Amino acid sequence: MMKEQYFFEIQKTCNIASEAVTVGSIFSSPEKEDIMEIEADDGNTYEVVAWGTNNQLPYELKERVEKNSVLSQDKFFNVLTCYGRGLEYMDMATQGEKNPLPSKEVNVRTFFMRNNMKRFFAEQVTDLKYYFFCVSVVILSNDRQKIARVVHKDACHVRFQKPDDMGRIKNIFFADWKDNDNPENVEVVPLLDEYDPLGDLMARTDKEKDPLGMFKVMPGRYKKFAIVCRMPTVGSSIYPIPYWSATLRDGWYDIYGLLTAAKKAKIKNGQNIRYHVEINTGFWESRAREKGISMNDPEFVTMKTEFITQLKEYLGGSENSDKLIWSEFDALMDGKERHNIKINVVDTSKAGNEYNDDVAEAANVLAYSDNVHPNLAGATPGKSQMNNSGSDKRELFTMKQALETMPHDMMMTVHNTIIYYNEWQEKVYPDVPMILLTTLDKNTDAKEVTTNNGGKGDGSEDGNN
Repeated sequence: MMKEQYFFEIQKTCNIASEAVTVGSIFSSPEKEDIMEIEADDGNTYEVVAWGTNNQLPYELKERVEKNSVLSQDKFFNVLTCYGRGLEYMDMATQGEKNPLPSKEVNVRTFFMRNNMKRFFAEQVTDLKYYFFCVSVVILSNDRQKIARVVHKDACHVRFQKPDDMGRIKNIFFADWKDNDNPENVEVVPLLDEYDPLGDLMARTDKEKDPLGMFKVMPGRYKKFAIVCRMPTVGSSIYPIPYWSATLRDGWYDIYGLLTAAKKAKIKNGQNIRYHVEINTGFWESRAREKGISMNDPEFVTMKTEFITQLKEYLGGSENSDKLIWSEFDALMDGKERHNIKINVVDTSKAGNEYNDDVAEAANVLAYSDNVHPNLAGATPGKSQMNNSGSDKRELFTMKQALETMPHDMMMTVHNTIIYYNEWQEKVYPDVPMILLTTLDKNTDAKEVTTNNGGKGDGSEDGNN
């Protein structure tokens, strides 16, 4: 008996429990109308979901960040804090101890080094902070019994296949889509189930049967599979909409750009006018008589031009600094001075300073949009009432590190898949030790803590440090 299921007002037909579980909210995606056909390297034609209406959204986001010094440094700061002390595959035997240690298992260490897992993790973090998802490709051994390699795929170059009728995305496509909707080389990689990549991979390689029958065995020629780790967002878009991108839509990004442009123009225009030179009209008459030139002759105009040019060259340029200029003057009958030439220095020392408060406000809002406190990343430089004490900054840094737990958990999906597929689960576990700033009475600037310490908290005798 068929029954009707509704997901986000999309009517679907389900007849078994497993299908009801896997029918996704992907059908509510705002990108469902932006579909394009491409030919991949395997010779097949696929329907691909464009990232943005012009398929250029990730590149545009990247360029927007690169053009803004506040957002750019905030992104780098977020990457650094999320990276912590870097990824480690820890020895299971030391989990829960005061000082857990990285695994010394030969196979584990060889895999860790040959795959450059430190850099791999940094690449994961970078994409997650920019685009709220990251893509990894695991490469199996020839007999498909082990994961031999894992590589990171830059998220900006990844596109997803159009979901099938059940809402499942079967493949990802990796290519240089920059200003090109039909690149010559398009790598197609089967995508593992986002909720259970390990079970999907075990079933596809026939290492384990799927109890629900959702995952099927794939031919032996398939040895590369993609795993997507994403931050959950409202609406479950195919391509997540990062929360920080709100600043590109609410106007503050533009406000910061306008303020910096206005400040630059004000400083530049003020510096262009450095001196104001006043020349008495009688000076030209006197100079013309000395040279025997009539004021109506063309030579008079030439004489004025040459004099002004010489005066400009004398006053301008760094090579003329600290030089002396002098002139004579006389006094009128009433005692007032009458100068032939008077040089006034234009004060440009405060040009553009009227924008300082507005620039600081815009910088703070941009930092807030990226979940960065201005005191930590320096969005408010110089003398400011917001320069908190060392204790306040230490607490802010601790809070920032604590907020990285969720991104870490999302990224551990691929590492747990590697560990369990390679049957290392009894030997190692993935962890990201964090940096905890301490006070001077601890005789150290900082110490290392872990969020995966077997339930023992830090700060006590049994804590991890």
